[in-house]
Amino acid sequence: MSNRRSLAVLCALLSSCAINSSLTAWEVCCEQPSCNRLYIGAFGGGIYSNSNKVTQYGTAYFPEEIIGPLSVIAEGHLNKTSSGFGGVQVGYEWSRSICSGWSLATAGELEAFFFKHKRKGHLINQTVNGLDEHDFADSFHLNSSVILANAVLSINNDCLCGFSPYFGGGIGATRISLHKADSFQVEPEEVGINHFNSNRNDSAWAFAAQAKTGLRYNFCETFHIFAEYRYLYVDASNYVLGATNYATHVPTSPWNVKVKNVHYNAFAIGIQYDL
Repeated sequence: MSNRRSLAVLCALLSSCAINSSLTAWEVCCEQPSCNRLYIGAFGGGIYSNSNKVTQYGTAYFPEEIIGPLSVIAEGHLNKTSSGFGGVQVGYEWSRSICSGWSLATAGELEAFFFKHKRKGHLINQTVNGLDEHDFADSFHLNSSVILANAVLSINNDCLCGFSPYFGGGIGATRISLHKADSFQVEPEEVGINHFNSNRNDSAWAFAAQAKTGLRYNFCETFHIFAEYRYLYVDASNYVLGATNYATHVPTSPWNVKVKNVHYNAFAIGIQYDL
């Protein structure tokens, strides 16, 4: 009888230990959330554009006895360019542990950044109504303000010694301010005639989207530094610039300039602070 009681007590103890061990393993491995964080950040680096298409439309009002109104459609490509950029961000990150010390963190983020650059292009208006080919040398100063809403996923593990690789993407809009626009006819040459002379400025909104990936390092508990690569897409934009207005030149209509979508590659470093 004594042996039976001892065996029953032993079985109960083993069952209790197994249940406790199972709960401990479950808690450690799969269901324990890590700390969430609200953060602000600042970043900066270099941004590089591709060569993209540009088209310039207008009408030159020649007298009827010469040729009559002449439609101008000049096409070409803007040059590749590079510049610096800088911005700020605010975000909230939710973190949840998975197995064996690994955790995933998802974040929602708002960010804004700014860059400016000068684009140049050679545009060609093919022979129209018997006139020779007309070539234009155009240049535009562009200020771009980008606003994006991002989703970011980070991977964390104690073995990474404070480093967290991450990737994300977002959509938003770009406000593009075009100013100091020039359009000089270079073939046949017209010295001193800027075809946008009556109004050299305009602005437009364009759709923007980005993807980014990088590596973040946590130090002093609430500070994080990061380095990242970004791909930025900015959709086509349209501008209306001033008519050509000179006493020595045939008058024109205002000029419509369409800049096709632009692809940017950017590299940045930055810092985040947990609030």
